[in-house]
Formats: sequence, structure tokens, C-alpha cells
Amino acid sequence: MRHMAMKVVSAAALSLGLTVAASAADLRPAYKAPAPVAAPYNYSWSGFYIGGHAGVGWSEGDDSGFVGGGQIGYNWQFAPNWVIGIEGDFSGTSLSSGGGASVAGVTVTGGADLNWLASVRGRLGYTWDHFMLYFTGGGAWADVSGGGTVSVAGLGSAAWSASGTASGWVLGGGGEWMFAPNWTFGVEYLHYEFDNINGSVSVPGFTVSGNFGTDGSVDVVRARLNYKFGDWFGKGAPVAARY
Repeated sequence: MRHMAMKVVSAAALSLGLTVAASAADLRPAYKAPAPVAAPYNYSWSGFYIGGHAGVGWSEGDDSGFVGGGQIGYNWQFAPNWVIGIEGDFSGTSLSSGGGASVAGVTVTGGADLNWLASVRGRLGYTWDHFMLYFTGGGAWADVSGGGTVSVAGLGSAAWSASGTASGWVLGGGGEWMFAPNWTFGVEYLHYEFDNINGSVSVPGFTVSGNFGTDGSVDVVRARLNYKFGDWFGKGAPVAARY
């Protein structure tokens, strides 16, 4: 009996030891592979883009109005923080002016409307991460129309009308923020100078056509929103998983 009891005790002790060892193994800390971390996105400014803009404009006569339209362009990033590009834009406007003048018995009254502005401009910018500051400049065009009355002392008055396309240049600058890989938002200032108008001036029974000299200027401040397509001439850096 005593021998059998010793065997039972030994078996119980062995069983208890195995149980404790198994429990201790279960208590060891579990090591897991860390979750993948997305590498920062490489904000590439290269590529074609299209977008819209809206803002306010004013002429040299202090007349102001709404300016809004669209733009399309291409940027190329190099060296590696510099960006060069080209952009074309078209804007409708509500700018208008009016007044009158009298010289040697001839009085002219009326007004003119600036119907639209357009430009083709080069751009040079400097970037850091997803921000860019840039300068821009190029050729500009505007559509102008107007009308009123012309009066001659002792002879009466007649209506007049005029229309034409003005040409000149534009300079400016701005800043953009790439808030998503394909979206940018920015604010831009542009100064337009127009040198001549190719059009016509008409009164009843008489029309004069040709190039008319002018020194008109327009200033515009506008907000911009662009969607950037992938660069057709290269590949941007994708988001990568890092362990």
C-alpha cells in the first residue's frame, strides 16, 4: 500500500508540474509584427490640371465687379523644388464703367462693358512639401463693348456704339496648397495692361473700324480650385507600406 501511495503522489506531483509549466508558457508575452505604416505621400506638382476660379476685379477708374471662369495648364517639377508651367484661362466679368466728356461743343456720354478676359501665361514656382509660391506672366486679351449718345451743339444728338477685342499683357503671382494628391487650392493676383483695341465705332449711317489706341488696365484677385491628372511624361511616387 505504501509503495502504491508513493506512486500516486509522484504521479500527482508530475501532473501538477506539467500544469504549472503549461500555465507559465501561456503567460509569456506574445510578440506580433507591427502594423504597416503608410509612408508620407510624395506631393508631385508635375502633370496636367483643369479647374475654376472666382474673384473680384477693378479697372483704373475704380469700377469693380465679379470675375469668374476656368483654367487649364501643365506643370513640370524639377531640381527638385522648382516648378515651371504654362496656363491658359478664360474669365467672364461684370466690370463696367460710364461717364461723359465735352470738347468744343461736342458732348459724348455713355459706358463700356468688359465682357471677358483671357490669357496664356508662363509660370515659375518654388515648392516645399505641398505648398507652392509662383510668378506668372504672358499675353492677354479682353472683349469690350459700349454705347451712348454724342451731341453736337446746334445740330442735335445721335446714338453711338462700339465693340472690339483689346490685346496686351498680364503679370502676377500667387500661392497654392495641394491638400490632396490630385487637388490644389490657391489665391492669385493678376494685373492686366491693354495697348490697343481692334474693333469699330458706329453712329447712324457712319462706322469707323480699325485699331484704336488705349491705356486701359484691370486688376484681379481670385481664388482657384484645380484637379491635377497624372503626369503623362513621368510617374509620381505612390503611397508605400513601411514596416
